[in-house]
Amino acid sequence: FRSSLEARLTCRVDERESCAGKMEEFLQKCFYCQGGYDSEEGFERLNQKLLVQEERYLMDCPADWNADANRIFYMSIPPSVFLPAAECTSKKASAAKGWTRVIVEKPFGRDSETSAALNEGLAKHLTEEQVYRIDHYLGKELVENLIVLRFANLVFEPLWNRQYVENVQIIFSENFGTEGRGGYFDQYGIIRDIMQNHLLQVLALFAMEPPVSLDAEDIRNEKVKVLRSMRTLDLDDVVVGQYTSRTTSSAEYPGYLDDDTVPEGSIVPTYAAAALFIDNPRWEGV
Repeated sequence: FRSSLEARLTCRVDERESCAGKMEEFLQKCFYCQGGYDSEEGFERLNQKLLVQEERYLMDCPADWNADANRIFYMSIPPSVFLPAAECTSKKASAAKGWTRVIVEKPFGRDSETSAALNEGLAKHLTEEQVYRIDHYLGKELVENLIVLRFANLVFEPLWNRQYVENVQIIFSENFGTEGRGGYFDQYGIIRDIMQNHLLQVLALFAMEPPVSLDAEDIRNEKVKVLRSMRTLDLDDVVVGQYTSRTTSSAEYPGYLDDDTVPEGSIVPTYAAAALFIDNPRWEGV
């Protein structure tokens, strides 16, 4: 497990410091515990393993620190198992001395109804303060730096409007296919999987007005204003497609329907392009 993690780690510390030492220190804190999403026994085993590590940590802390052992559960798992995993977490693996938080990844449901059902289900086992819904795409450095690029740059900000911008293109492309993930992807398609979360978040950050502060609530409020200003999407402004097989001089790439995990005859789109319009003073007509 640690070897697999090490192969994917990248060095982001100061060049003057030792990356190898910090990586090894991090890897020694990584453990693997097997269990089912809906297995209370599996979460109990996880709880016991965490208790051992927490006890070591708390014993090393000075008595006057009054230290806690908090727990964060990052659920990068299929939405269909969010609820049983959250229930088992709450019942069997909540922090004994400290707070417990649960992070759920997109897609948070397939539509408005399933999203509401997930919210209701999570509320049965966790408080709202314990639940964090995130879009991991916002963690990319380029996206994180977008706000700074806009609002701290005296050159760009005066030009960031309809007077100087004719159109904005947000492009997301990958050079590989589903590669065995067709069972998941075919339930959602490219619009639900990428456009309505990742790319819409980027659009909102790009187009929003300066927030009152960089607090999460203030940034969210400005993004919501952008989304509410968007014109209802017209189907005539949307193009969808599905990738087929192709051969290059160095490799052969299978088509979407060639993936054994994709249902036969699927018409789920793997490509989509849409023209969006924001009806506000900054972006009118762009």
